[in-house]
Order: sequence, then C-alpha cells, then structure tokens
Amino acid sequence: MKALFRILMVCGAVALIGFMFFNTPKENEPLEGPNTNSNIIPKTQLKQEPAIGAMTRPQTGISTLIGKGTQTVLEQYGEPARKEPSSFGYQWWVYNEDVSTFFMIGIDNNIVTQIYIAGQEIDAFPFKVGQKRDEIYRMTIIDYEVAATVGENIFIFSMSEEDMQTRLLIKFDGLYAQLYIDRETSELQGIRYTDSETLVLHQPYEMSYQGELVRRAPPSSFLQQEIDVASAKQLDDLLNVTRVHHDLLPLEMDESLEEAARMHSEDMKVQNFLAHESPTYGDLKKRLQTQKIEYSEANENLATAYFDAIEAMHGWTNSPEHRKVLLNDRYTRVGSGAFVDYYTQIYLEPTTQEVGREEQDNEETKNEKQDSEESTDKSNQTLP
Repeated sequence: MKALFRILMVCGAVALIGFMFFNTPKENEPLEGPNTNSNIIPKTQLKQEPAIGAMTRPQTGISTLIGKGTQTVLEQYGEPARKEPSSFGYQWWVYNEDVSTFFMIGIDNNIVTQIYIAGQEIDAFPFKVGQKRDEIYRMTIIDYEVAATVGENIFIFSMSEEDMQTRLLIKFDGLYAQLYIDRETSELQGIRYTDSETLVLHQPYEMSYQGELVRRAPPSSFLQQEIDVASAKQLDDLLNVTRVHHDLLPLEMDESLEEAARMHSEDMKVQNFLAHESPTYGDLKKRLQTQKIEYSEANENLATAYFDAIEAMHGWTNSPEHRKVLLNDRYTRVGSGAFVDYYTQIYLEPTTQEVGREEQDNEETKNEKQDSEESTDKSNQTLP
C-alpha cells in the first residue's frame, strides 16, 4: 500500500511539473529592424544616376496604377475592405477579401503613390509572388546603389549584403520596386511598388543625399492612435497571408489578445525597453494572467525600428526564431498590437476546455438559428 502511495505521489509531482512547464509561454529575442542602424548622410555632390541605369517601366500589371487617381482604382478593384491612416500622411486602402488576391494601395491626395502585393493571383508584372530569387537576378538589373530624385534633391540608397538577399530595391523609369524575399525558400514573398517621394519618406535603406530631406509632419496623438490600430490589423492580415502561403490555417483574431499586445507595445515605447518582460507588468505569462486569458501554449514576437507593419512582418519571417513562432501549426488565435514603431504579436493555443465551450456555443447558436428559421417558415404558411 505504501509503495502504491509513493507511486501516486511521484506521478502527481510529474503531472504538476508538466503542467507548469507546458503552460509557460515561450520567448525569443525581440527583433530590431534595419532602420536601427541606417545612416542618413548629407553630401555636397552626388551622381544623379546609378552606373547601370534603370529598367523600362512596366506597361501592364498593377504597378501602372502608380500616379493615377482613386477613380481608376475604384473602377478596376472597387471599394477596399478598409481605409486606414499611416505615419507618412498617405492612406492605406486594404483589399483583403482573399489571400490569393491580397494587396494594399497607398493614396496621397487622391493619387496612388505605392502598392504592396502579397497575393499570388495579382498581376505584379514583371514580378510574381512565389518567384525564385535566382530568376529575379537573371531578369533584372540589380545594383548595390539606387538613385532617386525628388525635385532638385538627389538621394542614393545603399543596400547591404542582407538586403541583396532578402530586400532588393529595383529602379524603373520613375518607379521603384522593393522585393521582399523569403530567406528560407528563396521565394518572392511580397512586392512594394512606390514613387520616388514615398521611397525617400520611408528611408528603408542607408541613404546619402544632396539637397533637402523630404519629411512629413509627425501625426497628432489622436491620429497616432488610429495609425496604431491600423498597423495591428495589417499585422493580423499579413500573418495569415504568410501562413496560408506556407499551407497553414489562418489564425483567428482575439480581441483580448489584441489588447494585451497593444498594451505591451505601448509599455515598451513609454518605458524605453525592448523585451518580453515588462518592468511594471511582468513577463508574458503574468500579462496573460492579468487579462484572464487561458491557454495551453502561448508565445509572442516583438519588433521595433520598422517603418510599417509590412516591414515588421517580413523581418519576423526572415528571422529563424520568429519564423518558427508565426508558422507554428499549434496556434489558433492571434492578437497584434502596435505603438508608433513598437510591434507585438501574441499567438495562443487555447485550453481544451475553452475549445469545448466554444464548440458547444457554436452548436447552440446553430440550433437556435435553425429553430428560428423553422418558426419563420411555419408563420409564413397559409392557413387552409
């Protein structure tokens, strides 16, 4: 009897340790974007054109919208799912009806200034989402330095070795293409077409210039709140686009996780730290407990110094540790939060009890709807 009691005690201890271990959120190092160390260098004299020149501007494909008015966009693609502000003065029109046709259009003063494409069925000629990097190198003029002009001002963007592998900048006549390449698969993951002024506003690479910088006034605190909400929604969209491209199910957005992620992004910015553990609110486990969020497994990705959600998502995708998290097939829910240039995305696998409750609630809702329809049918019947 004593031996049996000892066995039960050991089993209980092992189960408790296992519960504590598996309910501890996992963590990885936060990611700092390339803008952290990018230099902006004024020069007294710069060459106006790169040594190898520019490619002929595409005459077909969605990039032909750059420079055209919003009426043309509406005629070709209809109203977007969302219209959202940005930190640079333009407005994002988000078309997220389907992953295969996902794209976003930047509108400034009713003119298209940039387009981001992640859907494989969108005509992004001369490029295509899913295209291999080797093919891009064979068909494209590529240089380490790319020149842009805004008025009489000259800007030279210099790409690092890392950029040449994962974040190419291609110059056309009056048009630029940023190519976001998946490091692991060597496939083109996203394409951003932009005009010269928008490219200079973003300053996505190390930059030297002659003349005056192109700047926008910082947004008001009220507008910044709207921008942060927009960035969080875009992170959710971009995550699911990435997951579906890798044959994984999309994640369901969870409002409580969104709030937890938003609070952590704001906390990092206000208290000037970049870590999973907050000096005030503790680590992810404590923060989820505070929000009364139950889970079987949880994790989060953090980033800063990216100029928008697109850059942050591609940064995570090309970081091995962060990639493992966002492509984990165990997670079913997500919550994203942004505060200026601090980004948080929390991933969660709910407890089996919660999943069971949700399935029961869904079944009850389905039955109630069916009963309501049957009742409506009966009430509409004509009496003999």
